[in-house]
Amino acid sequence: MSASTETELKLIVDEAAIDRLLADPGLFVGRAETRQVSTYHDTEVHALAAAGLSLRVRAIGARRVQTVKAEQATMASLFARAEWERDIAGDVPEPDDVIEALGGAVPGPLVPRFRTEVQRVKTVFQQDDSAIELVADRGRVVAGDDTAPIAEIELELMTGDPRSLFTLARRIAHIAPVRLGVESKSERGYALLRGNPGKAAKAEPLRLDRDLDAAGLFAVVTGACLRHFRLNEDRLIATGGAEPLHQARVALRRLRSAFTTFRDIASDDHYERLRGELRWLAALLGDVRNIDVLLPRITEPDAHARLTAARADALKVVLDALDSPRVRDLMLDLAEWIAFGAWRDNPDTAALRQTPARDYAAVKLDRLARKLRREGAHLAGLDDDARHEVRIIGKKVRYAAEFFAALFPSAKRTRRRERFLDRLETMQTALGDLNDLASGRQLLAELGFLDPERLLAGGGGKPTAMLLAEAEKAHDAAIDGKRFWK
Repeated sequence: MSASTETELKLIVDEAAIDRLLADPGLFVGRAETRQVSTYHDTEVHALAAAGLSLRVRAIGARRVQTVKAEQATMASLFARAEWERDIAGDVPEPDDVIEALGGAVPGPLVPRFRTEVQRVKTVFQQDDSAIELVADRGRVVAGDDTAPIAEIELELMTGDPRSLFTLARRIAHIAPVRLGVESKSERGYALLRGNPGKAAKAEPLRLDRDLDAAGLFAVVTGACLRHFRLNEDRLIATGGAEPLHQARVALRRLRSAFTTFRDIASDDHYERLRGELRWLAALLGDVRNIDVLLPRITEPDAHARLTAARADALKVVLDALDSPRVRDLMLDLAEWIAFGAWRDNPDTAALRQTPARDYAAVKLDRLARKLRREGAHLAGLDDDARHEVRIIGKKVRYAAEFFAALFPSAKRTRRRERFLDRLETMQTALGDLNDLASGRQLLAELGFLDPERLLAGGGGKPTAMLLAEAEKAHDAAIDGKRFWK
């Protein structure tokens, strides 16, 4: 059976929101309701997941439907996936579609790994000239003795313009609060199976088609950054923890860096507004992160307690912002802009957008590396502001190297890239420690502490001269090494 393509937008909601949406007279008209139990199969070592595939057998009454999907680990919201679906005779999967999706034999027996149990309400919604399957799912994912709730809205395009999915999503968002969904049910099941459903998510390696052009490269990079943020935003809302907050902030930094790196093709009427909103949100998270970095260095009990209270206040500001229409709408705006923004149709940048991704990436990396060489010369002798600027440039170089890694895949280039990134990370760590000291002094002073230097000295850490020497040595090694993109 040949694959079809599923184009879907997912929205995360709560139980109360689903009730409000189901009660709206204009949404779920002529709806049908079914109970569905889907069992996901894989090998014992999760070979299908490693290949970017999911396999489920769904029970709908007496009917059994097998579905194989090509999951995309870097998708940002608009799930456009190859899909093989067929009715089968029983609960045991038939491997033909898996073999086709893998392009070869299944590497081991397929066994049940986890399941989802969902009460599904479904209708077909007409949006302008488009037909959209509108679904509300409530239930749970089950892996062994562990469970996690499911409450989400799915909008799948049946016919028409994919942009109509966002039009309907905004209509839904006016009725009840929704968040952009970036995680499939199968991903949630695997996370539960691994025992880490609430763990902070790090940036994922990008899967890049070497036939991509620059526009496609920008969409994949920014989509991955948006996904990175949304995964950690949910974990931050649930826990308030330092690590999901840190990763959410890293995701915003990476996204803002991508905006800058791709400015020559991405700048349009919405570019500056979106960039400004990301800057605002990153600053709010930064207020909490600055305290998180400082807390381990402060050993005096009273000072530590005051900082902990200040963190709680700053975190409340962040959580209130994340719960606001401003941030929820921003996520939808970003997803729609990445997929359909006016930047894609600018005639002045058409040739640049069509540049092969590998060529575009090499030019960008060259320019960033030259800038790092120029601005970081004699690093140890620079003042605080100049060193901070070098640190920012270093981050942009590092993020670009990570974004573009899959375009330069040979073993030799990989070794060069790893050395390059290790040296950049060493430089950034040393400069980051210096910056933490400077920002820590300022923060303690703003909170009314009279002797910041004494408080900071209690936490130990490397002397300034040693940090400067490490940073300069790593900078010079990075810029003098062989380029992995050459």
